[in-house]
Amino acid sequence: GCPYLLYEIWRFVKPAFYANERKAFSLAFLLGGSLFYVGLVICYLFIFPITLRFLIGYQVSGHVVNQLSLTSYMSTFLNLHLVFGLVFEMPMVALILSKMGLITRGFFKRWRRHAVVLLVFMAALITPTGDPFTLALVSVPLYLLYELSAKLVRKA
Repeated sequence: GCPYLLYEIWRFVKPAFYANERKAFSLAFLLGGSLFYVGLVICYLFIFPITLRFLIGYQVSGHVVNQLSLTSYMSTFLNLHLVFGLVFEMPMVALILSKMGLITRGFFKRWRRHAVVLLVFMAALITPTGDPFTLALVSVPLYLLYELSAKLVRKA
Protein backbone atom coordinates (compact mmCIF):
# COMPACT_ATOMS: atom_id res chain seq x y z
CA GLY A 1 0.00 0.00 0.00
CA CYS A 2 2.86 2.45 0.63
CA PRO A 3 3.98 2.78 -3.03
CA TYR A 4 0.39 3.47 -4.05
CA LEU A 5 0.00 6.04 -1.28
CA LEU A 6 3.20 7.78 -2.40
CA TYR A 7 1.92 7.73 -5.98
CA GLU A 8 -1.34 9.39 -4.94
CA ILE A 9 0.52 12.04 -2.94
CA TRP A 10 2.73 12.66 -5.97
CA ARG A 11 -0.31 13.04 -8.24
CA PHE A 12 -1.72 15.61 -5.81
CA VAL A 13 1.42 17.77 -5.49
CA LYS A 14 2.74 17.32 -9.04
CA PRO A 15 0.89 20.32 -10.56
CA ALA A 16 2.56 22.66 -8.05
CA PHE A 17 6.06 21.93 -9.41
CA TYR A 18 7.87 23.22 -12.47
CA ALA A 19 8.98 20.72 -15.13
CA ASN A 20 12.60 20.65 -13.93
CA GLU A 21 11.45 20.10 -10.33
CA ARG A 22 9.15 17.26 -11.43
CA LYS A 23 12.08 15.65 -13.25
CA ALA A 24 14.33 15.99 -10.18
CA PHE A 25 11.67 14.48 -7.89
CA SER A 26 11.05 11.63 -10.31
CA LEU A 27 14.77 10.82 -10.50
CA ALA A 28 15.09 11.06 -6.72
CA PHE A 29 12.11 8.77 -6.21
CA LEU A 30 13.47 6.27 -8.73
CA LEU A 31 16.99 6.31 -7.24
CA GLY A 32 15.71 6.21 -3.65
CA GLY A 33 13.31 3.36 -4.35
CA SER A 34 15.96 1.40 -6.23
CA LEU A 35 18.50 1.81 -3.43
CA PHE A 36 15.92 0.77 -0.82
CA TYR A 37 15.02 -2.37 -2.76
CA VAL A 38 18.69 -3.26 -3.33
CA GLY A 39 19.16 -3.03 0.44
CA LEU A 40 16.19 -5.32 0.98
CA VAL A 41 17.46 -7.87 -1.54
CA ILE A 42 20.98 -7.94 -0.08
CA CYS A 43 19.58 -8.37 3.40
CA TYR A 44 17.17 -11.10 2.27
CA LEU A 45 19.72 -13.09 0.27
CA PHE A 46 22.86 -12.73 2.38
CA ILE A 47 22.52 -11.07 5.78
CA PHE A 48 19.30 -12.51 7.18
CA PRO A 49 20.02 -16.21 6.46
CA ILE A 50 23.42 -16.00 8.17
CA THR A 51 21.95 -14.08 11.09
CA LEU A 52 19.13 -16.58 11.47
CA ARG A 53 21.52 -19.55 11.33
CA PHE A 54 23.61 -17.99 14.07
CA LEU A 55 20.61 -17.20 16.27
CA ILE A 56 19.19 -20.70 15.90
CA GLY A 57 22.53 -22.39 16.63
CA TYR A 58 23.55 -20.14 19.53
CA GLN A 59 23.19 -21.75 22.96
CA VAL A 60 24.27 -20.29 26.26
CA SER A 61 24.52 -23.74 27.84
CA GLY A 62 23.20 -27.25 27.36
CA HIS A 63 20.45 -26.60 29.89
CA VAL A 64 18.98 -23.67 27.98
CA VAL A 65 16.91 -24.46 24.90
CA ASN A 66 16.30 -21.89 22.17
CA GLN A 67 12.65 -21.32 21.45
CA LEU A 68 12.25 -19.37 18.26
CA SER A 69 8.78 -17.87 18.16
CA LEU A 70 7.02 -16.45 15.14
CA THR A 71 6.92 -13.06 16.85
CA SER A 72 10.67 -12.93 17.42
CA TYR A 73 11.35 -14.24 13.89
CA MET A 74 9.13 -11.62 12.26
CA SER A 75 10.48 -8.87 14.50
CA THR A 76 14.07 -9.71 13.57
CA PHE A 77 13.16 -10.12 9.90
CA LEU A 78 11.27 -6.84 9.60
CA ASN A 79 13.67 -4.76 11.70
CA LEU A 80 16.77 -6.01 9.90
CA HIS A 81 15.23 -5.46 6.46
CA LEU A 82 13.90 -2.02 7.32
CA VAL A 83 17.26 -0.89 8.70
CA PHE A 84 19.09 -2.26 5.66
CA GLY A 85 16.69 -0.53 3.29
CA LEU A 86 17.13 2.77 5.10
CA VAL A 87 20.91 2.46 5.34
CA PHE A 88 21.07 1.90 1.60
CA GLU A 89 19.61 5.39 1.17
CA MET A 90 22.97 6.87 2.25
CA PRO A 91 24.10 7.72 -1.33
CA MET A 92 20.79 9.46 -1.95
CA VAL A 93 21.16 11.58 1.20
CA ALA A 94 24.75 12.42 0.24
CA LEU A 95 23.64 13.47 -3.24
CA ILE A 96 20.91 15.74 -1.84
CA LEU A 97 23.29 17.30 0.70
CA SER A 98 25.81 17.83 -2.10
CA LYS A 99 23.22 19.55 -4.30
CA MET A 100 22.42 21.82 -1.36
CA GLY A 101 26.13 22.65 -1.05
CA LEU A 102 26.47 21.21 2.45
CA ILE A 103 29.04 18.51 1.70
CA THR A 104 31.74 17.98 -0.92
CA ARG A 105 33.95 15.13 -2.04
CA GLY A 106 36.69 16.53 0.21
CA PHE A 107 34.41 15.98 3.20
CA PHE A 108 34.35 12.25 2.49
CA LYS A 109 38.12 12.09 2.00
CA ARG A 110 38.84 14.08 5.16
CA TRP A 111 36.54 12.01 7.40
CA ARG A 112 37.12 8.55 5.86
CA ARG A 113 38.98 7.08 8.87
CA HIS A 114 36.31 8.27 11.29
CA ALA A 115 33.59 7.02 8.96
CA VAL A 116 35.05 3.51 8.89
CA VAL A 117 34.90 3.32 12.68
CA LEU A 118 31.35 4.72 12.68
CA LEU A 119 30.25 2.30 9.94
CA VAL A 120 31.60 -0.71 11.86
CA PHE A 121 29.81 0.58 14.97
CA MET A 122 26.59 0.95 12.94
CA ALA A 123 27.06 -2.58 11.60
CA ALA A 124 27.42 -3.85 15.16
CA LEU A 125 24.14 -2.15 16.07
CA ILE A 126 22.34 -3.49 13.00
CA THR A 127 23.34 -7.12 13.40
CA PRO A 128 21.71 -8.97 16.29
CA THR A 129 24.50 -11.54 16.35
CA GLY A 130 27.89 -11.19 17.97
CA ASP A 131 30.04 -13.08 15.49
CA PRO A 132 32.72 -11.22 13.52
CA PHE A 133 31.73 -12.83 10.20
CA THR A 134 28.27 -11.24 10.21
CA LEU A 135 29.79 -7.96 11.39
CA ALA A 136 32.17 -7.99 8.42
CA LEU A 137 29.36 -9.05 6.10
CA VAL A 138 27.37 -5.97 7.12
CA SER A 139 30.35 -3.59 7.36
CA VAL A 140 31.57 -4.16 3.80
CA PRO A 141 28.33 -3.03 2.08
CA LEU A 142 28.16 -0.02 4.39
CA TYR A 143 31.69 0.99 3.43
CA LEU A 144 30.91 0.47 -0.27
CA LEU A 145 27.88 2.72 0.15
CA TYR A 146 30.12 5.33 1.76
CA GLU A 147 32.48 5.18 -1.22
CA LEU A 148 29.55 5.35 -3.66
CA SER A 149 28.29 8.40 -1.79
CA ALA A 150 31.73 9.98 -2.11
CA LYS A 151 31.73 9.34 -5.87
CA LEU A 152 28.26 10.86 -6.32
CA VAL A 153 28.98 14.21 -4.69
CA ARG A 154 30.56 16.95 -6.71
CA LYS A 155 34.18 17.99 -6.42
CA ALA A 156 35.13 21.11 -4.51
